[in-house]
Amino acid sequence: MFKKMIKDKIYCGLDVGSQKIKAAVVKCGDNHRLDLLGVYEDKTFGYKDCSVTNLGELSECIFRTVHELSQRTNVKIKNVNLGVSGELVQTRETDSVIPLVDRGQKVIVQRDINKINEQTKLLSAKMEEEILHHLPQTYKVDDINSALNPLGLLGRKLSVHSIVVLTEEMRIKNLTKAVHEAGFNVSNVFFSSLASCESIFSQEDKTQGCALLDIGARRSALLVFKDNILQGIRKIDIGGNNFTNQIAKRLALPFDLAEEIKKSYADTIYQEEYSNEEILVKRESEYIPIKRDAIFQAIEPEVKRFVEAIRNELDSFNEDAQLQCGLKLIGGGALLTGFIERVGREAGLAVQLGKVRLKFSKNLSHAAVFAPVIGLAQSGHKSSFSFSSTDNEDDGWMQHLSHRVRELYQEYF
Repeated sequence: MFKKMIKDKIYCGLDVGSQKIKAAVVKCGDNHRLDLLGVYEDKTFGYKDCSVTNLGELSECIFRTVHELSQRTNVKIKNVNLGVSGELVQTRETDSVIPLVDRGQKVIVQRDINKINEQTKLLSAKMEEEILHHLPQTYKVDDINSALNPLGLLGRKLSVHSIVVLTEEMRIKNLTKAVHEAGFNVSNVFFSSLASCESIFSQEDKTQGCALLDIGARRSALLVFKDNILQGIRKIDIGGNNFTNQIAKRLALPFDLAEEIKKSYADTIYQEEYSNEEILVKRESEYIPIKRDAIFQAIEPEVKRFVEAIRNELDSFNEDAQLQCGLKLIGGGALLTGFIERVGREAGLAVQLGKVRLKFSKNLSHAAVFAPVIGLAQSGHKSSFSFSSTDNEDDGWMQHLSHRVRELYQEYF
């Protein structure tokens, strides 16, 4: 019965960036298989520096993006899973501990684990913050026995080391209001970079060791997984706009034109055969020639600084976190010519462009750019499961009751 309930259910991801708004739709069919139906992006208006600057303009952009995707995929979209990133997101590592008994010892049950997780959330957030994700890394029983899952162990005290992802409450409320004004409901709010991992990595990848670098417009996020656990999140205050700004500054060009030049002609590895090649750029009422070497020289200091920051952040993780599956790059900055090769050479690591694992009937160009919004849709699907799927709902209810009775017996007897 449960399988029939979720058949062909639609999940939409929405990622509002400073330059582009992206949306993606996935369908959950038989056997819970997810299929990507389509993606769409449009320019952003009314949103700057991670804040809503014009509610009407932003709402119109959101409506236009989601409506166009709905028309192209021939599905009706009512709810969206909203993604946030950049300056909107803060991460903290935190430790919490609770006593289990004053004397003797007891069996740790699910209620104890829930209690310490809730305490961690309560103590981690400030008044103006909202928790997006609480990600336990490891539990410890009596400060001695470390466990990924302490359920059923004996002890007197339980502690947990966690990563907490937070956001500014008022900014999210304004962003959510813009979505509501556009005529859609917000089902969930996720950290976009973390959601990207749903579309890029398998469970096996996360177990063997992998890393994701999500290059945003102003900031980038580095996430490292090992043993199927998120080992850490690092933020790097460099993004695609850093390269664009350098081109605009060094060559005295408007930002939009510098952005187009970056996408078409920027190279992060020196190519002597292209160094004297010239391109014609319209400046005011005339065309002027610009050498490819001048573009390379403009962005080289920022590229060097970015690659060094990536290498340093990767080195900051424990040596035991061997990344057998390497590093995957997503975001517009990952498409810069030679950047993947340069990061791999400097970091001494296998580096690839992120690829979306979902089936799609069409050829998805620039999948690395749409990975976050596809991951948001997948995360919405994942969070929709509030209980275990069984063929018989009554059996599932009885199983839950039996499990609860067993927990109570363990706790008090």
